This record gives sequence, C-alpha cells and structure tokens, in this order.
Amino acid sequence: MKGTYNLPAPGRLESVRKLMNTWLLPSATRVPEDRLPALLRDQEGWRQTFPELPLGAGDSAELLVELRDELRQMVGSDDWLETLRRWLERLPPVVDVVTSAEATTVQHAPQPDSGVAAWILAAVVDAISDDTWFRLKRCPDCQWIFYDRTRSRTKVWCDMLAGDAGGRSCGTIAKVRRYRERQAP
Repeated sequence: MKGTYNLPAPGRLESVRKLMNTWLLPSATRVPEDRLPALLRDQEGWRQTFPELPLGAGDSAELLVELRDELRQMVGSDDWLETLRRWLERLPPVVDVVTSAEATTVQHAPQPDSGVAAWILAAVVDAISDDTWFRLKRCPDCQWIFYDRTRSRTKVWCDMLAGDAGGRSCGTIAKVRRYRERQAP
C-alpha cells in the first residue's frame, strides 16, 4: 500500500500502535470494526500480528478491549495522565536499569506472568519517558492511530494520498471539503 499512514512507531511502541488499530473505521464502508476479539480467538493470527506478545491466562478480551479503547482515548488528549495512573495502579510495571558499554537506561517491564496488558502499559511508560508517545496521533477522519515522524510534530491526518484505488485520502478529503466551504455563496 502506498502512502505514509502506516509507518511503524519506534521500538515497542509499534506493538501498542498496532493494538490500538485493531479498532478501525474502514474507508470503504465507514462502519466501525473491532477486530481484537476475533484476533484473540485466533491464536495463530495473534502470533502473526503480535509475535512479541504471547497471551497469558489473564489476558481476557474484555481487559484488552478496555485497555485498547482507553489508550486510543489517551492519544492526543489533555487528560491522558489520570487514565494512565488508573491502569498503572491496576498493573504496575517493574523498573529495570539496563547498563551497556554505550549507556545506562531505565526500562519498564511487566510483572512476571502478568500478560499482554501489563507489557503494553510498560511500553507506554517507556514511550512517555522517551517522548515518543506524544508523536502518536489519531486521524480526525478515519480515527487511525499513526506515528507522526515530522520534525514539527504537526501532522494531522493519517495520509494525504489514497492508499489504493478505492481508498480514502483523509487529508485530501478534508482540504477539498474546506475549499468547497470557502467557495460556497
């Protein structure tokens, strides 16, 4: 698929972004789809989509859907911190100091045997601490979560060019809509 809407986020944040995009608004139908429950029932599909995230016993569809939906609401929100605090009280990560010849870094890991939700939260905490979380954006048209790689961090839409022959181009559609509004009597 052409375009830049689906460029990966750095490191573990990409898995978080992929999880958030299991809810989508397809351009062809404009009817919301929640693909997470079916993906959780399909173990092979899960392993292909999230090879770094083995499902644990406590990874219920309800928990992961709730986490995904609240993470989606956190993207671009001013009141994200309270939501994150509630989740961290529920599934607190472990702080780990990693030293190497190049540097010493602080990383967050899930509690042992705590599952995918805790892994996702640890990845979010690391992304907040390294300032990559704030580059995640939600397209105002199709609601796709994308990673803003622009220097100015001002990207608004998931893409400006249609990904395929039948695909929508959220940025172009918005600009055409604004142009037509200005031209209207």
